[in-house]
Amino acid sequence: MKGIKWIRETNETLLDLIFGSLIWSLLAWIVGLFIVSDRLSYTIGIALGTVVAVGMSVSMAKGLEKCLHMTRARGQWGMTVRSILRWLIMLAAVAAGLKFDRISFPGVILGIIGLKLAALLHVYTNTYITKRLKGEGR
Repeated sequence: MKGIKWIRETNETLLDLIFGSLIWSLLAWIVGLFIVSDRLSYTIGIALGTVVAVGMSVSMAKGLEKCLHMTRARGQWGMTVRSILRWLIMLAAVAAGLKFDRISFPGVILGIIGLKLAALLHVYTNTYITKRLKGEGR
């Protein structure tokens, strides 16, 4: 019940980004399982990249919501700091993919790219998934 309440109260755009990232990562994972030799490493990489992508989308939504209630200078500074922190977290995940054999670098990249693809496909995600989950769709 808490999950349904959260979905109904959360910003639609944030939900679109989360669902889009998860759908992309699931598709990339399934296709990748037929291509890669080390499936566990690839799965860990995709999972890490997806967690980073979802975390970045939540961070953007929460930061924007918070900074809109600040003065212009403080809001600008707050968004800049949050943006730098998101970049550092993303770079740490990418570095982990490069450093550790158990984490697939391509998997991490594909998981993180899911956020960009989710933003591009947000109109479709909103129409076919988010609105229906919120009970507002066709």
